[in-house]
Amino acid sequence: MALTSKNSRNNKLKTHLAILQARAIHAKTSEDISVISKLIQEYSAKHQYSHNNSLLWLSLAIAGLVGGLSYWQQLHITQDTRFYMQVLSAITGCLTLILFYMRYAEIKRVGDAVYIRSVAINAGVVRDYQFDGRSYWKQLSGMFSLFNTGDESQTITTRYLGGMPGDEHQGPTPYTLFEFKYVRVTRSTNSKGGTRTSRSTHYKYGMLVQFSDFNFLSINVNRFPNKWDSSSRAFNKRFKVRCASEIQAAKFFDPKAVLAFVDEFSFIKSMDVTPSSVVCFELPKEIFPSKVKTPSLTNTTTFINSLETPHKLPALEQAQKLIAFINQNK
Repeated sequence: MALTSKNSRNNKLKTHLAILQARAIHAKTSEDISVISKLIQEYSAKHQYSHNNSLLWLSLAIAGLVGGLSYWQQLHITQDTRFYMQVLSAITGCLTLILFYMRYAEIKRVGDAVYIRSVAINAGVVRDYQFDGRSYWKQLSGMFSLFNTGDESQTITTRYLGGMPGDEHQGPTPYTLFEFKYVRVTRSTNSKGGTRTSRSTHYKYGMLVQFSDFNFLSINVNRFPNKWDSSSRAFNKRFKVRCASEIQAAKFFDPKAVLAFVDEFSFIKSMDVTPSSVVCFELPKEIFPSKVKTPSLTNTTTFINSLETPHKLPALEQAQKLIAFINQNK
């Protein structure tokens, strides 16, 4: 009866976490987050956000006991038996610790998903699950040099969709946040002629923006044949401007724009454009909702309060200001 009760507790938690995960994936408004918050509150009033680990603790204790007995010299057993006891103890202990971690990780993963979705909604972006990361990378690699790097496993792992509202002069400006992953492969030869291969995984973050009539200059990218310098040494050190026409570049980068880029938009790593005015900005990873520090679901009071007032994304807010600035000055 007690065992059934313990299993029931774990099954209830598993079912509840699955519901929260599904709700997080489909949440698009603050009202959806409020529904999730209410579910968490109702569940925490009756249950804890922790598994019943009695069997795991018992398994760990038995593993420790068996391991300890294998070293007890007064126990008259063969060396082979001692060895097998030690192996069994080590395997059981490791598997038990792995199960402990998996249960902890499951609760953390769901809590992170819920909170990150709240941060994204508060920032005005929604995660898009309806795309093929490899195909999308191939499409972008034909448009921007940023994506032509790495030796293998290039893919867009995550993207968020957002947009800037329009006015009577300018229509809405859609944008996409992306996380680009790639792997570099390094091969070296030792003195005996053997080859060693090492792989390192890297990420780049940025924003794709659909402007109108903004396709004549790039920053820190060799898109155009002409180079343009401002009268500001700080600007020229940070931004290498290439342009189709120096007149167009000078018109956009008037003294006000130069000052704004130095003081407010220095976080831009690069900016590339296509003839159809799709702009790719490489930006710091802090623009991404998933890069915030997440609270623990096990502390439900703090977690619920955090859902109601999630972290802001200052880097994304600055990127949105950049979009508005370009729309006003192009």
